[in-house]
Amino acid sequence: MADRETLSRTRLVVLSLPSLAFAGYDLARRIFLAPYLSGELALQMGVVGWLVLLANFAPIPAELLAGSMGDHGSRRFGRRRLWMILGTALVLIGTAALLAHGAAPSIASIASALAALVVGWALCNVTHGAWALEAARDARARGRVFGTRTLFGIAGGIGFSAIGAARIPAWPSPFMAIMIFVACGALVLHAALIALVPDRAGPPGRWRVAGLLAPLRLLFASRDNRRLAALFALNGAHAAITATGYFYMVDDGLGLRGWAPAGILVQTICAAIGILAALHIAANLSAHTLLRLTLWANLVLALALPMLPARSPTALMLWTMPFGLVSAIDFMALRMLLGARLDAADTPAGKRAAAHYAGFHLPFNLCGAVASGLLFTGYRTLGFDPRAMLAPEQTFAPVLLVPSLAAALITMASLRILAEEADSTRCTGSTTLTEQM
Repeated sequence: MADRETLSRTRLVVLSLPSLAFAGYDLARRIFLAPYLSGELALQMGVVGWLVLLANFAPIPAELLAGSMGDHGSRRFGRRRLWMILGTALVLIGTAALLAHGAAPSIASIASALAALVVGWALCNVTHGAWALEAARDARARGRVFGTRTLFGIAGGIGFSAIGAARIPAWPSPFMAIMIFVACGALVLHAALIALVPDRAGPPGRWRVAGLLAPLRLLFASRDNRRLAALFALNGAHAAITATGYFYMVDDGLGLRGWAPAGILVQTICAAIGILAALHIAANLSAHTLLRLTLWANLVLALALPMLPARSPTALMLWTMPFGLVSAIDFMALRMLLGARLDAADTPAGKRAAAHYAGFHLPFNLCGAVASGLLFTGYRTLGFDPRAMLAPEQTFAPVLLVPSLAAALITMASLRILAEEADSTRCTGSTTLTEQM
């Protein structure tokens, strides 16, 4: 599959369009799921924490399976198509099961529906990511692919944030309203991807059970791989804490009930602006430098969070806008670094794209799941209950201070890893594995 064919404008757009639906799912799961469970379903905070943990942990074995088997696929149908079909089917089943719940559903039925939903999206995510990694074999082309995917994802985030912010009485909760559009969009967009974007044929030979460990082995194959895996892990924890805690931070910590969806919409619009700016200014910057600058910005914003005054929409938006500007750049830079690791592998580029994508996203998702669990543990330990009518000063510590300190510690650890990598490169005189965007 030649690069000039794969990267034609039409195929690039079709390859990037599924990011619209994934952005909506990610927004619903990370931000609106917990308030839906604790609000509309009136579940206790401990139960909400366990269900959020399930939604974060369930995709991990699915991604490991997709990463180890996804590079084999079928010689007739290709490496990716069948996995995308299976994942989309699970997404539709899980969404339909959530919609079928009554006013007082059982915890087991909610857990089962969530498991089907998140496992389906995990399969789609690895498949789509591997497809994108294979679509280009040089840094410039890969920057075009992942930059376009990111822009489509942010555009989807803006649209779905607007759905969440719209308060239409006839609509269901923001979580369910978004998921209805996401499921329908996934069906159409994934079908277009399967039909219009060429897929590589599966390699000869049988898949072996030992291949399940292939994504894990990549994480420890070299010192550079271990550092990149650690950065993915820390980024996953940071994303989980800041996204899951935002709704509670606004509604309960700052006493601005009803402002969270508007803040999320502003944040997503600013993320689009930030990515567009990053694509321009990064022409002369390595992905390593871009990531370091973004981490410093995240550290400043984390430390500023506890200083926000209560009941001040202006202060909230003044913090949300710069947070949105840098919120997507770090993950984009990490994916560029992942592309460099794929290029540096001994096997031909693309041969183990699914293994690379799933392997390095494994610590991202695992640490995201753990971090979200710890966030709810912190809430419970400090006595936060969103069902109670408490003043902002009574909920300040758990709702603002806990995510602030956690985000700051995570960011400082990431900066330390980048500094160690730079020191190692200077000492050995070797070339770094970052690329020019």
